[in-house]
Amino acid sequence: MIEGLVSPGELTWSGEHWINYLRVPGDSADSGMVSLFNIRCSPAGNGIAAWIWIPGDQGFRAVCTDNREVTDFVVEIMAKAAANPPYDDELPVIEASFSQGGDIRKDPSWTVCAGDREIVATWTQIQPAVIANGAWPSCPSGNYCFSLLHFADGGTISLDGRTVGGAPYTRDIWQPTIGGERSSCVFALSESFIKLPE
Repeated sequence: MIEGLVSPGELTWSGEHWINYLRVPGDSADSGMVSLFNIRCSPAGNGIAAWIWIPGDQGFRAVCTDNREVTDFVVEIMAKAAANPPYDDELPVIEASFSQGGDIRKDPSWTVCAGDREIVATWTQIQPAVIANGAWPSCPSGNYCFSLLHFADGGTISLDGRTVGGAPYTRDIWQPTIGGERSSCVFALSESFIKLPE
């Protein structure tokens, strides 16, 4: 065994996190938000939980899932600690089906079908992966993370065939971890959170 390759920590969850937040230039609020967790391994099993927040009279606000136990798990480890939308909103939880499409290299997408509503989120202008591996301070999922972060300079959200206005914008939430201001559209592959002993 090569020293240092086996972690003494406990796996919290492993999977993917897809984030697509859009904003009309000059506005202070988002015009559409999709935050999709594709959980591959966790104490709640595997499944998908997607926070979708599209304002307006013809909008859509819900947590969509194909496994309620997984959704409850994500709420406990992620959403309860986040004091920002869409996690801070009391959203209904509804059953949905999910399908992945596009080319992971240039235009990956997720389609969410919830009853008679259809939401499609797409990521474009994909940047080279940022390989993050190390301490992840103040995270309820664990204090250590490995992730392949693919930031996207382009992105779209549509609801029932209608394109939501807005575009990706830069956010400073990455300063404490990987640094810099980065796009509001990003997908994290092979994301694993680990609780290391104190």
